[in-house]
Amino acid sequence: MTDRRPQFVWMLVARAGTLVMGILASVVVARALPPEERGTYYMAVSVATAAMALGHLSVEHAQTAMWSEKTQRLSLSANSVPLGLCVGTVAAVLAIGLGLVFQGHGNTPDVWLLTTACAGVPLGTGVLYGTNITLLRDRTHVAGWAMLMSAVAQCMCLIVLGLSGLLTVQMVVAAWVASYTVSLAVLIAAGGVTMGRPNLRLAGATCVKGLRFHAGTAAGYLLLRSDVFLLNALSGPREVGIYTLAVTLAELSRLAVDVFAQVTLSLQFDDTAGDSAVVTARIVRFMVLLGVASALTTVVAVAALITTLYGHAYADAATLVAWLVPGVVLLSAGRPLSSFLLRKRSSRVIVLPSLTALVVNAGLNALLIPAWGAVGCAIASTVAYTSLIGIQVVYFSRMSGIGWRCLLPTSAEATRFTMEVKRHCRELHIGRVS
Repeated sequence: MTDRRPQFVWMLVARAGTLVMGILASVVVARALPPEERGTYYMAVSVATAAMALGHLSVEHAQTAMWSEKTQRLSLSANSVPLGLCVGTVAAVLAIGLGLVFQGHGNTPDVWLLTTACAGVPLGTGVLYGTNITLLRDRTHVAGWAMLMSAVAQCMCLIVLGLSGLLTVQMVVAAWVASYTVSLAVLIAAGGVTMGRPNLRLAGATCVKGLRFHAGTAAGYLLLRSDVFLLNALSGPREVGIYTLAVTLAELSRLAVDVFAQVTLSLQFDDTAGDSAVVTARIVRFMVLLGVASALTTVVAVAALITTLYGHAYADAATLVAWLVPGVVLLSAGRPLSSFLLRKRSSRVIVLPSLTALVVNAGLNALLIPAWGAVGCAIASTVAYTSLIGIQVVYFSRMSGIGWRCLLPTSAEATRFTMEVKRHCRELHIGRVS
């Protein structure tokens, strides 16, 4: 396998910086807004994110599936941002319309807050398409810069507003929208995507191909975020405020795992790297090791620091993190399996796992939220994520001939990984008293 350490280190630094900015931003928001108002802000952003996720037509999956045709790569790149802005605008208009229909029901945010949030949908869709092209072109450093600068811009806006006493729910949402503008500008300026005349015929073909995968993508998004809507409707904004903070903190465990998945994505499409199934299995094994280490670190750190950083009003988030982290890490470690299945261009193996997991998630949430509130929501999510990865593993094994045990790290690999971690800790003087 090609040495990916420089890209991995840079993306890890960029993701770490992004997460530091995200944590700082969440602290500023939590200190300025009570859980109820944080829940209101998050619901407005969730509606906009839902519009993005349900309306992007899975074009990024189509880009990935079509990338093997080298003659189409330049046009796919040129189409990415314009197509994202157009598709995102349609999705935003539909979301605002639905928001008007449901005003006054299920704790729906007011229309002005919703409109502000939906202004970020075209920008976010452009970022989604553009970032995927950037990673497929093996320009991970550009994707890292775009991600980091976006987080810095959002955090700085929130800090300035907080210090000036102007940090309201509306302004927090506006800062979220502004962050997408920065990210898109960096992708374009740094050459992550090639700007040129769009190929309308290819754009149409990309959308059509994306729609084949879209039921699975939409189900995958709903699997990740439908619990927030159900929790909001059944328990109210306060529970949402605490639960969504827990989700944000639990996703810290994805840092190293997601970075490794992004850095190695192009290897799964590189004909010189060998059998893509074997490469995928090797990537997954290492990601499992990273995931276990990240999960343990996250749970311990959150339990120790939650009240100090966020205050006693958010103390219950530590318990939720412990329930969420196993599922979050497992979902991240399974990303290479999704990429492998995408390369095979079979929509069934993408759609069915997500739809099955969504049904599991919705059923468990309906059962557990009334009984256990946010804790039930967290348990339902972890069980559903596990079912999704389980089905993907079955498909991978059938299509590749590689048994599921080959996706688990061997004792020798675990020993090597542990020794590397210890060596780096010694170099950083971690664990020494003096």
